[in-house]
Amino acid sequence: MAIAAVSFHGLTLARPSAGGQQSSEDAEADKARIAAQAQEALRRGDYSAAIPDLEKLAKLAPDVGEIRANLATAYYSVGRFDDAAKQAAQALKLKPTLTNAHFFLGLSLAEGDRCKEALPYLDKDYSRAPEPQMKRTIGIDALRCAMNLNQADKTLDWIRVLGRSFPDDPDLLYLSSHFFSDLSTQTSERLLVTAPGSYQAHQFNAEVLELQGKTGEAAEEYRQVLSLRPTLPGIHYRLGGLLLAGEPGAQALGSARHEFEEELKIDPRNAAAEYQLAEMARQARQWNDAIEHFQRAATFAPQFGEALIGLGKSLVSAGRVQEAVRPLERVAALEPDNPNAHYQLAFAYRRLGREQDAAKELAAYEQTQAKVKSGMMRIRTGILGNLTQPQTLSPPE
Repeated sequence: MAIAAVSFHGLTLARPSAGGQQSSEDAEADKARIAAQAQEALRRGDYSAAIPDLEKLAKLAPDVGEIRANLATAYYSVGRFDDAAKQAAQALKLKPTLTNAHFFLGLSLAEGDRCKEALPYLDKDYSRAPEPQMKRTIGIDALRCAMNLNQADKTLDWIRVLGRSFPDDPDLLYLSSHFFSDLSTQTSERLLVTAPGSYQAHQFNAEVLELQGKTGEAAEEYRQVLSLRPTLPGIHYRLGGLLLAGEPGAQALGSARHEFEEELKIDPRNAAAEYQLAEMARQARQWNDAIEHFQRAATFAPQFGEALIGLGKSLVSAGRVQEAVRPLERVAALEPDNPNAHYQLAFAYRRLGREQDAAKELAAYEQTQAKVKSGMMRIRTGILGNLTQPQTLSPPE
């Protein structure tokens, strides 16, 4: 007897040609009609409409794995994850080579909070997923499951793997931030419980208090650190920063300067401490001291843009405008999106009578300032909504 074929998502339904028994023809025609309806619903993405027809087909042809694989996909798409997992598992029993059923079994188990069962499937399927969206979905579910199971090493592995292919994916960034935040909290709690009197515990407390704006209490904690470990790098610098952020006045400035100088005794190549001393000297109009500290900061940290800008500004203020051009050109090349770099370079060019170069840098300043303003507006709108217009950025000093 000749056979005509009706193809349906990998399934071939047999339909007798003319000459077969009428009842057999009717049954096969009914199958073909149901299959066509289901196929059209799946093509439209109307999974709810496809499910009743797929369920009928599963009853009519219970040993056909492709039907159950399609039914698993439809169940998954409408959020019936337990049903999807059952159908995908049955499809694989009938036909182990159905990779799509393998994909949706892992995904359905993950979405149904059965992460321990899901991970072996997700681990295997990520590398062989046929297209980026499926790969991303599998990877994100695997990351969530590893986090839910407190598998820190596997979580880190998935963050690295997904970061290579989907570095800006919002779900990846959100989950990664939560993982590292939770890991930080757990680790810090363990530190405070196991070694509450250690210098590390005092340093951690100081950093937390500093973030909370409790500068006086933070300073006391940093002093506790120094009493336990007098030569620990970075602590005098943090103290100096707290003093600068506190009550203004000559005494505070003197104390901060002392802390930065003490830091340099411990770490003579600390560019940040040199920069702070340079800024203090510049604001006091002590140009030669400022230039010396800025030069050291830029030497110790060649990519330190703010140090190069400070050096250029101090050289201009000291009347050494020609010398200022080189560090300012360097920072404009290092940080082409930094408006202040272009503004200061334009100012130096103008002082030298290089009007064409100055105009070019002023145009770059205006362009980069507008870009920064636009970025700030997007961030503000994303957080607060479009309530009022932001203040206009002022030109740099």
